[in-house]
Amino acid sequence: MRHILYLLLSTAPLYAGTGESHGPLELFWKGFNILLFLGIVYWIGKKPIGEAFNNFFKSLTEKIENSEKELEKAKTELQKAKEELEKAKVRADESVALAQESAKAEIEKAKQHAEEIALRIKEKAKETLEIELKKAKQELALYGMLKAEEVAREMLKDTFKNAEMQRRYIEKQLKTLEEKKNA
Repeated sequence: MRHILYLLLSTAPLYAGTGESHGPLELFWKGFNILLFLGIVYWIGKKPIGEAFNNFFKSLTEKIENSEKELEKAKTELQKAKEELEKAKVRADESVALAQESAKAEIEKAKQHAEEIALRIKEKAKETLEIELKKAKQELALYGMLKAEEVAREMLKDTFKNAEMQRRYIEKQLKTLEEKKNA
C-alpha cells in the first residue's frame, strides 16, 4: 500500500502541467492531487484526530456533567442553607419572645415586691406615727397637768394671801367636818 501511495505522489506532479495553460487534464490532476492529499491526510490522521476529537468530546461532556453535578450540589446546599436560615430565624424569634416574656415577668415581680415593701414601710410609718402621737399626747397632758397645778398653786397662794379668804375657807372646812361627823 505504501508503494502505491509513493508512486501516485511521485508521478502526480508530472501530469500537473507546467502552469502556463489550464487545460482539462491539468485541472484534473490538480484536483486529483488535492483529493489525494486530503485522502492521505485523512488516512494517516484518522485515528489520532478521531481520538483527539473523542477525547475532546469526552472531556467536554465530563466537564458539563461535573458542572451539572456541582450545580445540583450547590442548589441542594443553598436549599439546606435557606432551611437552616429559616430555622435560625424561628429560633431567634422564639428566643426574643421568651426574653421579652421573662423580662415582663421580672418587671412584674419587681413591681409587686416594691409595692409590698412600700406597703410595709407605710404601715410601719403609721404605727410609728401613732406611737409618737400617743407619746406626745401623754407628754402634753402631763405638761398641762403640771402647768395647771402650778397655776392653781399660784392662784391659791394669791387667793390665800387675803385674810378674808382664809377665814371663809376654814369655816367651810369646819362645816364639812361637822357634817361628816354627824352623818
